[in-house]
Amino acid sequence: MKVSRIAATALALALGGCGLFDSGELWSSDRYLVLWIDEPDQAHLAYRMDDGRAVALSDPCVSAVAENVAYIAVELRAPQSAKGPRYQLFVKGVPTPRTPPATPLGEPMLRQVYEPLAQRLALPPLRAVGEWNPCGGQN
Repeated sequence: MKVSRIAATALALALGGCGLFDSGELWSSDRYLVLWIDEPDQAHLAYRMDDGRAVALSDPCVSAVAENVAYIAVELRAPQSAKGPRYQLFVKGVPTPRTPPATPLGEPMLRQVYEPLAQRLALPPLRAVGEWNPCGGQN
């Protein structure tokens, strides 16, 4: 019994400082937030439910956000990708049992597709979610 307690304590101490199960919130507005769990390159747009759980909305590697009353946009930068950033747009909504908290407007898109849409939807310029891009590189 004493050996198992010592082993459990040693395992907890060993894993406690290694970053396992770390998380962080990089940006939030009302119930929408950009957060990461376990690894910073898993930063994604999420929606905070009434019970405190967060429901993922976007692909990982969110590096910047823009929003207005009706829409929210994120910039996605895949690590070590030569393709450059992609952009994903969402229509904000209030979730019900059959309705998601935000509806994506298509798949992640290139800058030349995103910019005219963002202008038409009156979205402000994208703002970096931190000084350092969680998916690699400077913002």
